[in-house]
Amino acid sequence: MPDIMSTLEKKQFVWVPALAIPAAIVFTYWQTIQSLYDQWMNNEDFSHGLLIVPIALYLAWKKKDTLARIRFRTDWRALFLFVFAILAYTVGELGAELFTTRVSMLLFVFATVWLLFGWETFKTLCFPLLFLLLMLPLPGFIYRNMTFPLQIISSKFSVDLLNLFGIMAYREGNVIDMGFTQLQVVEACNGLRFIMPLFTVGILFAFAEPKIWWKRAILVLSTIPFAIGANIIRIAGTGVVSLFWGAKAAEGFFHSFSGWAVFMICFGVFWCLYLLVKKLPGEPPAARQTPVERPAVDGPALHLKPVPIVLAFLLVCSASFFVSYLGQVPPRPLEKDLALFPMTLDGWTGEKDSMEADVWEQVGGQHYVMINYAHPGEQPVGFYTAYYEYQRKAGDFIHSPKLCLPGAGWFIDENLVRTLSYEGLPAPDFGDTLTFNDMVISKGESRQLVYYWYQGRQRNFTNEYLAKFYMIWDGIWRRRTDGALVRLIRPMGAQEPTEAARKVLDRFALRVSSELDGYLP
Repeated sequence: MPDIMSTLEKKQFVWVPALAIPAAIVFTYWQTIQSLYDQWMNNEDFSHGLLIVPIALYLAWKKKDTLARIRFRTDWRALFLFVFAILAYTVGELGAELFTTRVSMLLFVFATVWLLFGWETFKTLCFPLLFLLLMLPLPGFIYRNMTFPLQIISSKFSVDLLNLFGIMAYREGNVIDMGFTQLQVVEACNGLRFIMPLFTVGILFAFAEPKIWWKRAILVLSTIPFAIGANIIRIAGTGVVSLFWGAKAAEGFFHSFSGWAVFMICFGVFWCLYLLVKKLPGEPPAARQTPVERPAVDGPALHLKPVPIVLAFLLVCSASFFVSYLGQVPPRPLEKDLALFPMTLDGWTGEKDSMEADVWEQVGGQHYVMINYAHPGEQPVGFYTAYYEYQRKAGDFIHSPKLCLPGAGWFIDENLVRTLSYEGLPAPDFGDTLTFNDMVISKGESRQLVYYWYQGRQRNFTNEYLAKFYMIWDGIWRRRTDGALVRLIRPMGAQEPTEAARKVLDRFALRVSSELDGYLP
């Protein structure tokens, strides 16, 4: 009888980490899990994420026979992965990058499996565990940089497809003009809702059957052009429906149903490719060593030591307290209110402007000022700066104008980084030169010269990734993540040389930056 009870206790003890540690992860990452669920439910680009966990569990269950032959052993090397997970969590908070925070949550899962069950178990479950990464929406900076180019690609080839079938259509930016109606290829039509689920299917198919790397590469990489092509067909189909049944028909049931219909067709074509790839000649590489068939391990394999379980539990629970200190930096107020920014600068006279409340909410800052400056005989200059007392994830961080300005038909004709010297002007705290992004954008006959840079914490940046690196660095060592985006826009005449416009805006940019230094901490 005692032997039976001992065996039952050993078998039941395996449920302790199965319940306690996941509960600790949920406790630590509750807000992260909530935001992840909300994104799955409200953003169709990533709605496939709801299926990833059940699929990963099924993939792990398929390994049950192999796992039955593995004796669980504590592997203390996994503690390095716990430390890395905490660092990733901290970087995610300080860098205002939700993706990194979500990755740190999965790193805790990986580290727990490795610590409690050993390296051999971790290797066996490697694919199901890594498959969980597909449930995470793309990092914000990747998503933002992919969205607009995908919109342009989809609208361009959709117009070409419509013209191929004799339907007159023209494109201006991401707007398709068919004469009788206009179709705007908005952010929701960028094609990611096809790319992400099909890419997930490609991963599953690639690792399910073909054991040859180039066959797997074909299956995975082919999903991207397949998905983009499906989105182009869908948009062109919307144009055809608008032509014959009107714009309302295209925006109604067809718009929703067409997505599913086109995706199923795309999936069918991909299935045919999968069958074809399987039949291609080629043999998987020979195993280095013939695996030894080991008998299933009985009860003792289920016995887990309490010390690593308690340690893993404490590490996960303490992560939130550690990160709350390093990651939640205090807000840094302005030295002077931006509302006091001078309305006259070197003969330029300003008039204040404002943005709509819902737009400012998306910007996510705490202070801003917009002033339109005029000068006799010169084109007006629009000055805008937004200040963030702190930068955090969920939108409360600086967004690059490069992703906002080209919308609604604007094209970037020139994009370069330039540096100017503060000759004859008071130099700000960050140095004797100003480095900024110089863009020439156009829309039809209209042209504009745009300057923008990041300023604050005695630093000047043009690259958003470098700015994010120093935001993390300053957050850790200086307990600050504040910063400002500065943007200048000047219209250019149709025949006005770009260099002439730059000569005017260069002096104005130096003057604004020098003056702004007294407002930013």
